[in-house]
Amino acid sequence: MVRIIRRNPTLFILTVLALAFLTVSYLLPIYVMFATSLKTPVEITQRTYLVLSGNLQWENYATALRLIAPALRNSSIISFTVTLLATFFGALGGYYLARVRAGWVRVLFILVGIALYLPYQVVLIPLVQLMALTRLALTHAGLILSYLVLNVPLASVLMGTFFLSVPRELEEAAEVDGANKLQIFFRVVTPISLPAYASVAIIIFTQVWNEFLLALTLSTPLTTTIQVKLAEVKGSFVALYNLQMAAALIAVLIPLTFFLLLGRYFIRGILAGALKG
Repeated sequence: MVRIIRRNPTLFILTVLALAFLTVSYLLPIYVMFATSLKTPVEITQRTYLVLSGNLQWENYATALRLIAPALRNSSIISFTVTLLATFFGALGGYYLARVRAGWVRVLFILVGIALYLPYQVVLIPLVQLMALTRLALTHAGLILSYLVLNVPLASVLMGTFFLSVPRELEEAAEVDGANKLQIFFRVVTPISLPAYASVAIIIFTQVWNEFLLALTLSTPLTTTIQVKLAEVKGSFVALYNLQMAAALIAVLIPLTFFLLLGRYFIRGILAGALKG
C-alpha cells in the first residue's frame, strides 16, 4: 500500500491532506482546552474558543493543582497498585490458561473472554455490597480490590493470548534442564514477554485512571480520585471551565508519562498474539 501511494502523486497528496486533516481534528480539542485554561470566566463567556487570552492567566494552573493535588495522589496510589498487582496475577492466570490443555480450561478461557464484553455496571451493586460487607467501602483498599476484580480477568486473557505465541520448545528445553514450572515462568517466559507486560500495564493503568462511576460510588472526600474531582472543579453555582480545563491538562500528564515510558512496547505486545502463526 505504501509503495502504491508513493508511486501515484495524486494519491500521495490526497493521503497527506487526509492525514493533516485528521491530525488537526485530533489536536484541535486539546488546543481549545489549553486556550480555555488561560482565560478568565468573563473571556470564556465571549465564546472565542480559538483565540488566546490577551492576558494569559497562568495562575489558573497553580489554583487547579492546589484543588486536585489530593485526588492526584489518590489516583496515583490506586492506579499504580492495581496495575502492578493485576498485571502480575493476570500473567500467572494467563500462563495457566495458555498452557494447561484440559478441556475445561479452554472453556474457562472462552467464558472469561465473553465476560469481558459485559459492562461492569452489571456487577456494580453486588460489588458495592461486597465492599460494604467486608467494611472496605470508602477506603483505598476497597477501591484497589474492586479494580482488581474487574481487571485481573482482562489481564489474564491478554497475557494468555500472548503466551500462546511463545514457543513451547523454550519451556521444554528448560524443563529438560531441571527447571520447575515457576522457574520456567519467571526465568524463561517472563523475560521474552516484557512487551505483553507493558501493553497490559498501559491498558489497565489507563482504565483505572479514567474510571469514574465506581470511584464516585466507593470514594469519600479523603479517597476521591482524579476523575471525580475533575467533575467537581467546575463548580456548582458558577461554571469555572478555565480551572476545569487546567486541572484536566495537569491530570493527563501522569498517564501520558506512563505511556511514553512503556509505549514502544505497546504495539509489539498487542500484535504478538494476533500474529501467532
